[in-house]
Amino acid sequence: MLALAEPEPETIASIRRAAAALAGGGARLVLVVGTAADVIGGDRAGLAAALPSTPVVLVGSAEGAGSGDDPDWMAQLWLAITDRSEVVVEVPAGTESLVGADLAAALRALKLVLTDPGGGWGSPAKSFVDVHDPERGFEAALADRQGGAVVAAVRTALAGGVTSVNLCPPEQVDEELFTFDGVGSLFTSGDYLRLDPLRVDDLPAVEELVAQGVADGLLRPRSRLDVARLAVTGLGARVQSSGHLAGLVGLDVSAYAAEGLGEVASLYTVSRFSGAGAGGLLVDGLAEHAAALGLRAVFAVTVSADAAAFFARKGFTEVGHDAVPPAKWAGYDASRKAQARVFWRDVDGSPGGAAGF
Repeated sequence: MLALAEPEPETIASIRRAAAALAGGGARLVLVVGTAADVIGGDRAGLAAALPSTPVVLVGSAEGAGSGDDPDWMAQLWLAITDRSEVVVEVPAGTESLVGADLAAALRALKLVLTDPGGGWGSPAKSFVDVHDPERGFEAALADRQGGAVVAAVRTALAGGVTSVNLCPPEQVDEELFTFDGVGSLFTSGDYLRLDPLRVDDLPAVEELVAQGVADGLLRPRSRLDVARLAVTGLGARVQSSGHLAGLVGLDVSAYAAEGLGEVASLYTVSRFSGAGAGGLLVDGLAEHAAALGLRAVFAVTVSADAAAFFARKGFTEVGHDAVPPAKWAGYDASRKAQARVFWRDVDGSPGGAAGF
């Protein structure tokens, strides 16, 4: 479910990309939009045209229909969602977040996405927030967002059984949902993901994830032995409720031990869990593991612009190819190397250069 107020062209483009990705995965999308936003028209202009199919449009209100308190109206909504993959609910302008939270709870939705020009909490936005953590203080920090509606919506949705709530800028919905670590903040009531060493029973899933990463052009091809070696020393981000792997990462030390370095190897997150903080959880856990091993720094090599932006957000500094040991490039595909970008992070988490190389 997505709560959206007065979308601009950039927002509509973002919704188009997100809706296409969701439809490709068989997910349903409910958009809660303000009636003051002229986005739903008979000519399928604006937001309606951004959806893969012509949406069902229902008109709600701040009270009763549209807030989950009208059984007849809710029955219509349930039927619409069952019969169509995209549904639009029009509500009075300014009530999108609160009504969206009420509806998400009433529908027992897995995810609610709230949009706000201020984006997530903090600068840069904190990728993961447990609302029960007393040290977080997110309520005070977000108290002025939409007159307090953002905080109330987060609390209402999570208390109503929604698994997670994302908060991001409206023009970056697709980036929040489908990039390594999102661009906003993910709120949960308790830990959503946990970090574990990979187990032998995980190997088939690890092989599938690495193969998908290679197919997506994010990971370089590896032999089965190399994948198994990755799994032996790797970490997995696992969904608490199901145990499913949301992502994985390995730490390659063997070739760089003499230099006190480790390489972030095969960082990959499953698309439906991207934006849930899986990438950040994996990289932070890997940095802690590297520190425990006595390494001084870790580095990452990627050909993906999204991954490069993620590493920059996580405290990595971009360096030249010659900043890492020559062993990295032994036998490396020349065409891939030409596109490769290198990122460096000291294991204490602070960005650093590559002194000594």
